[in-house]
Amino acid sequence: MYNILIVDDEYYICEGLHNKIRLLNFPEAGQIRTCLSGEDALEICHTYKPQIVFTDIKMNGMDGISLIHALSKKLHPVQFIVLSGYDDFDYVRGAFQNGAMDYLLKPILNDSLAKVLAKAFSAFQSYPHVPHKFRENLFHLSENLLQKLTQLPANGTPSASFLTGLANEGIEDNCCIAILAFRSPQTYEAMNHKINAVYDTISHVLCNTLSQFEIVIICAAESYEPLKNLLLGTIDANKDSCVGCLMSPSDISGIARLFQRAQEYICLRLPLGYGHLFTDMTPMAKQGIPQKLKHMMNQFIQTPSLIANSAQRITFINKIEELTIPDLNIFYHYFNEVLGAALSTLNYFELSQRCPPLSSFSDYESLENYLYNKLSRYSQQISQHPESSNSLDMVKNYVDTHYMEELTLSALADRFFMSYSYLSKSFHKTFHMPFQEYLRMVRMEHALEFLKNPNLSIQQIAANVGYENAFNFSRAFKSQYGVSPNHFRNNS
Repeated sequence: MYNILIVDDEYYICEGLHNKIRLLNFPEAGQIRTCLSGEDALEICHTYKPQIVFTDIKMNGMDGISLIHALSKKLHPVQFIVLSGYDDFDYVRGAFQNGAMDYLLKPILNDSLAKVLAKAFSAFQSYPHVPHKFRENLFHLSENLLQKLTQLPANGTPSASFLTGLANEGIEDNCCIAILAFRSPQTYEAMNHKINAVYDTISHVLCNTLSQFEIVIICAAESYEPLKNLLLGTIDANKDSCVGCLMSPSDISGIARLFQRAQEYICLRLPLGYGHLFTDMTPMAKQGIPQKLKHMMNQFIQTPSLIANSAQRITFINKIEELTIPDLNIFYHYFNEVLGAALSTLNYFELSQRCPPLSSFSDYESLENYLYNKLSRYSQQISQHPESSNSLDMVKNYVDTHYMEELTLSALADRFFMSYSYLSKSFHKTFHMPFQEYLRMVRMEHALEFLKNPNLSIQQIAANVGYENAFNFSRAFKSQYGVSPNHFRNNS
């Protein structure tokens, strides 16, 4: 049975509609309640959860459109039916845009009322198969914003459209982020049930899945405590299979960094297991990557046959499990980068696939299987192309693809676990030029292509190839080609 709420600022309309619905004798009709304002309706719906809401389009105080917009975040599932006069077309159109399913003209005829109610009850028949349909706009919005957030670098500034999307749901100035993660993949229905529980409980919130294992929640700062209580209740009910993290409110402009921190904290499930709610008060310190692990990684790169050695694998895994989460995160990114660089000359199909974030692994076993499988594929590819196993080639390939970034020999030595002096001497000997000369050559080759585009300024081209200002770029260009960038552009 489905509960019904009637909202109209005219008492006789409320009572008349209440009686008409009862006389129609629909077996699906449950409790019927009435109220005389949108504000009263919001208050009632804190405890009363109607599935069908009749609302007048024009009322004193909160109008019907505003009520629909507000209640759509509190009720699930819900169908809105608008009550209007003949001259309310523009209002009715606005109501449909905000989620109304149908409308009734006053005075309300029994036949029209019966048809609309039958349509509403029929829609609920399909609800188990499409559990998100009654919050479709929220689901689409949250999916779109979450996708943008995952693509934003940690120090990136959110776009104006991104911030507007959050502001439209009441998330402004300060926000907090939470992740709810599961040991095993969740069904579509289970995920939607959990997401709707968030919408039913928390105000000013957007929520959606990141994968079959994770739900991401973004809410206004004032919703921090209610969200914390909801997460604790959910985790307590699923102690062996659920874990969460909740970041303290932070300025909305730093939401990308806040999201990255949440992804780091959810990784604490690897050493600490499930049944916890981690916050940014949970201790998480860096200790540094041990030399033994660096040495083993270099051995695997230089001598891929060692990867198949079970003793080496066990030692490798044990060293990984000893890492703190910040260090594991650094090592994981290095691991993927170094194998990508090693294979970049082979056009291996895996390079086009985005590596899963560390936070997506539900336990050490799944992480270790990923690392071992990737090492094994690397070994197989290198066995067919042994000339690609040179560690200096990996450095060169990294420079070739990251030339637009701030690159130093010292940073590359740290990234590839080499000593500065070894890399400096070996690079010069192998490629017959110092590192800085090679970097400048690569940047200038790309600069030639950018100069063919008349829409790009010299300053823009400088930034595109890794220079902070046009002066340094022009000086490097003239050193390489003997003419200034402007001279080259004007005479080519």
